[in-house]
Amino acid sequence: MHDVNWLAVLVAGIVPMVVGYLWYGPVFGKQWLALMETTAEEIQANYNPLKTHGPSFIMALITAYILAQLLADMGGSGSAMAGVHVALMALIGFVLPVASQSVTYEGRKTGLFVLGLGYNGVALIGQAVVLAAWT
Repeated sequence: MHDVNWLAVLVAGIVPMVVGYLWYGPVFGKQWLALMETTAEEIQANYNPLKTHGPSFIMALITAYILAQLLADMGGSGSAMAGVHVALMALIGFVLPVASQSVTYEGRKTGLFVLGLGYNGVALIGQAVVLAAWT
């Protein structure tokens, strides 16, 4: 295991939270609610920020740490493009195949799959660029 810049990992862990706020809020919030066949009021009725954002943040920190390790393995520190490269490889090689199972096996709407994949792509690229540029 490589030494990592823990401050960069922490900041990169925040990136998906910011992207998610924007992605599922002002950017694609209405489309997401329509695809989910729900309303903002229905979601707010059972909303618990700690239960929602706590585990998400922990998972984002784990992702940031692994991305930092991958970047170190590839010698991509200091290059934002190396971050983009690693993030796209992770997105195409790991996220896309796993996420597609929600459509093929669970019958999830294709629009939700595309929206989620887009969010994950932007979040991963954001995290990897922060890590690559910072270290």
